[in-house]
Amino acid sequence: MILQGKLHAETPIYRGNARKTLFTRDGDGKHRLVSLAGEISGTAQSLMDAFIGQSRNGKNIGLLDQLWLRLYDLPMPKDLIARVDCQLQEESYPPDHLFDMRMGIKLDEDRWAAIANANYKMETIFRNSVFGISLAVDDSVLGKGQNRDRLYYLLRELQAGRFWFGAGKSKGLGRVRLEMDLPFSPSNKIPALNPHANHLQLSLTFDATNPVLVGWNWGKVDPAVPSFAAIEGRVLVGAMRDLPDPIRERLEMGLAGPILNPEDWKRKFAQYLPRVIAIWLRERSIGETDVWTLPAAALKKLGKGKWGLSKKILQRVEPLVGQSFPSQEAAKAACEKALEDKANMAGRIVKAMKRERRKSEELDTAAWREIAEGLGLDIALEESLAKRVGSEESLVKILTSACEKILPQLYQQVDQQVNLIQSDAWVDAEIKNRTEHLLIKKMLLQGEIDERQWGKTDQVPEGVSPATWREFVNDHRRVRYRHMKHPRNLGKSITNDENMIAFLEGHRDRARQELSQPYHVDFRAGGPSKREVSRKYGKPYDTVFMRMLSWAPSSREQGAWEIYIPGSTIKGAFRKRASQVLKTLWGESRRTNDVLDTLFGAQGQRGLVFFSDAYLTDPHDPERAWCSMDGVKMNPKTGCPVEEAKRDYLFAYGSRLAFRLRIDLMDVDERDTEALSVFLHMLQDFQRGDITLGGEKTSGFGWVEATIAQLVWLTASPAGVGERLFGKQSLSQDGIWQKLELEGQAAAGALQANPLALEQKQSPSTPPRARAGFISHRAFGGYCGMLEVEAEPLTPIHIRESGEPSHRTTLEGGPVNGWDFFAMAPPEAAQRGDDKVYALPSQSIKGMLRHLYTIASDSREHSADIARLNPVDSLFGWVGQGPDQAIMGRLSFTFGLFDEPQLAWFKVPYPYGEWRYAGDQWKQAADSSAAKMLVSKTWRVFPHAPLAPIVKQLAGFQPDTFQARYFRAIMPGSRARFTIRFWNLEKEELQRLMWCVALEPGLGHKMGNNRYLGFGSLRLRVLPGSYLIDWAKRYAGGQSWQLPIQVDEWIETGAIQHHTALRKALNVKQL
Repeated sequence: MILQGKLHAETPIYRGNARKTLFTRDGDGKHRLVSLAGEISGTAQSLMDAFIGQSRNGKNIGLLDQLWLRLYDLPMPKDLIARVDCQLQEESYPPDHLFDMRMGIKLDEDRWAAIANANYKMETIFRNSVFGISLAVDDSVLGKGQNRDRLYYLLRELQAGRFWFGAGKSKGLGRVRLEMDLPFSPSNKIPALNPHANHLQLSLTFDATNPVLVGWNWGKVDPAVPSFAAIEGRVLVGAMRDLPDPIRERLEMGLAGPILNPEDWKRKFAQYLPRVIAIWLRERSIGETDVWTLPAAALKKLGKGKWGLSKKILQRVEPLVGQSFPSQEAAKAACEKALEDKANMAGRIVKAMKRERRKSEELDTAAWREIAEGLGLDIALEESLAKRVGSEESLVKILTSACEKILPQLYQQVDQQVNLIQSDAWVDAEIKNRTEHLLIKKMLLQGEIDERQWGKTDQVPEGVSPATWREFVNDHRRVRYRHMKHPRNLGKSITNDENMIAFLEGHRDRARQELSQPYHVDFRAGGPSKREVSRKYGKPYDTVFMRMLSWAPSSREQGAWEIYIPGSTIKGAFRKRASQVLKTLWGESRRTNDVLDTLFGAQGQRGLVFFSDAYLTDPHDPERAWCSMDGVKMNPKTGCPVEEAKRDYLFAYGSRLAFRLRIDLMDVDERDTEALSVFLHMLQDFQRGDITLGGEKTSGFGWVEATIAQLVWLTASPAGVGERLFGKQSLSQDGIWQKLELEGQAAAGALQANPLALEQKQSPSTPPRARAGFISHRAFGGYCGMLEVEAEPLTPIHIRESGEPSHRTTLEGGPVNGWDFFAMAPPEAAQRGDDKVYALPSQSIKGMLRHLYTIASDSREHSADIARLNPVDSLFGWVGQGPDQAIMGRLSFTFGLFDEPQLAWFKVPYPYGEWRYAGDQWKQAADSSAAKMLVSKTWRVFPHAPLAPIVKQLAGFQPDTFQARYFRAIMPGSRARFTIRFWNLEKEELQRLMWCVALEPGLGHKMGNNRYLGFGSLRLRVLPGSYLIDWAKRYAGGQSWQLPIQVDEWIETGAIQHHTALRKALNVKQL
């Protein structure tokens, strides 16, 4: 019996070994065909995944064999499934037969930052791809005992999507679902199930109410690093997604090849575009068609003879003589209309018509509208084009003028693509390196490198760099020359290198095309006086959200980009939190390691928990709330922004951006009770917002609060571990399983974790330290907790919105912008609604307090390396030069959201340096520069002052001069709230932090723009909800683990350097 069906890739799939990047290809790899291995065979039998069979040593068996053994506690009968064939269907291949690239990094547990050269990449089959699968089943074996029933229920597991294939199963890869009409049914007797078999499936959701930014690995531009790649015209055209496919394909052919000068290429493109459109329109509009006409002689003949038509009827039809009709039906309809009450005679008249084949020159309006709507051309040109469709040159003339309006936007994408040549230099370096390796292998195959030369690093072949030759020889130093030259192996290696180069080049080009799209380009100022804010002066955001290619039938067969959070990111976040908690409670013990290995796996050991990727619940929702934020480093001595250090982020925010993920645990055993309890505590932390996903953690990103939407428990018996987990529950029969299904609050409430006790030997009273001497993130210790803070403006405060200005106009001197206050809003003004959420940006809060902490800790000396950090870098985080010279901070600041703030418009003319505040009043001194208050001649501080007389409050955006700034500020009396998480602080660090936040009575902070003129004074108040964490009670059950913070007890002026100068600079008595 042959069972045939489809296998749907519900997640991406990787099949290969840990040392390679490419998905394993069938045969010699030249055709780049892929499949899922049917039977274990070949040289990597002990490690490979296949549906059936076993390795020579018997330790690795097929996945269906494993599932059978797991379900029934019996080996699958020999030859029951004789053969499995699983080939990717043709329609799931992209044109180049190359797929998506999944990349990841490994974080150092002490620094909580990336480890150099520990990143990985792999080629994964698109999510939603479809494989054709066939199973050859032996009927004679199937008919024995309960084999038919057991095979039926085994395949039901695949149909339910409880089956994984390939690598990375616990990191979001390899889950598949079978679609198959089974030709047999089970008997009434359900086969006995392995009493230890069970499956817990959790469906979780979370939204971006707490902002999230899981950064994409691509688009990292380093101007100091040269690029090895030239860009091709084909790639530039491919990025212009508004071009209709027929136009794009012709332009790609006509403008392919390397680009020597981008401006010359733009001019060539401007000539090609209207001509290609004209040629395509004519092809669609001009051709031969059948027409039906009524000759005068034929009509006259109809009036003769015994059954001739009456004169009255002929007169009604006479106007149709000579007219052309595109079809017989159209001709008949016209006759019926002309004949009115004699419409039944229309058939005779149509029969008399003459059918002719004529050349048609009539504009295809559907084709024109497709072009016009895709490119944004004026649809009203249809009439002009219709009159001139017979002349290509006339069409080109009209279209050249029309295209002038859209060319600037297309040129922007060209410029972005060219700029992105400087991004991700690693991929160009790897392509160059592999190209040289490929050259060496071809020279070996052709006998151009002889045995005397092989293995000698000083005898470099022609055309190969000495460094590459040395690397190649060292990599193959154990391989003898005759083995190296083996034609079959060398041929496969050459093909693999060629495929790898094509894969790297293709994915690099796709990623750069995506990054150059307008929605990924920030707004920057340019033009005269840098007053025009537009994307044409911008660049791709420094960080955009993670995305992958997935199969979609409407994506030009190239794969569509889809937002997601990798399962490896989620698993890593859970493991990090579990490791920190257990090392805090139990120390660096075998018990800790055993529980972590049980939950998350180790080398050669499968983890208990499988994490899926997190996908958007509505990936095609056009109303997704993507927000932008700018981060600008300030010069501590001048108080001015360092423009070269500006970074911008495009992040997810709002309840409309919801993610879903799935967590699976299989065959939970009584021995796993302790590990499972730890996992349930981590699940509760995830629901509380204590497990962070993605990057920019210290700026408040990623602290999401998940919700358990559904719980499904499948077990062989309601007793045992299931009863321990859920108590006595009523289970229903579902196939071979006893099933418990809960949703919402019932699902969340069903999972109760056992307390975790602090071991007596452990004392988390001091922060853990790494071998290099810095305070580590590997466990919790010292002082940990959260400050809830309220911010109250004392003078109007303005922090400029990110992206383009919400208001703009043009005066005689040029464009004038009206800037709203920063809000959690999209960068494009047209996408912002009236319900803006105004906020103090987390990076502004962090920057303000970091500057103050720098002074209070006298951190004037730069950190030399990771082992010699100054106090502020140690607490707030630091990035140095060289590998492994970065550490994450031990503070995290959220956005300060305002509740119903009052706003007002202001006008600030410039320059304003001649105004100075002294002696409790503003004075104007001609030809003077702005006064600066420096603490210890090193750090600039803006003293508090009322608004300068030069500042004018307006009723709205009412610009009257080009020489001024116009903006909205949040007024005194408004309130914003934010939190500061802190962990592993020493006593003096917490004392200093508390002083920097709460200050002393009569002191205040400064933040935002135009601080010199009196804007931006505010007071911070630490709220009663602030607390320290008692780790001995944190996971012991109950709520007594939160220890309220008494602010006054932590204000210790002895810990504050430059205290006198700071009291003077921060004094708010003037207000």
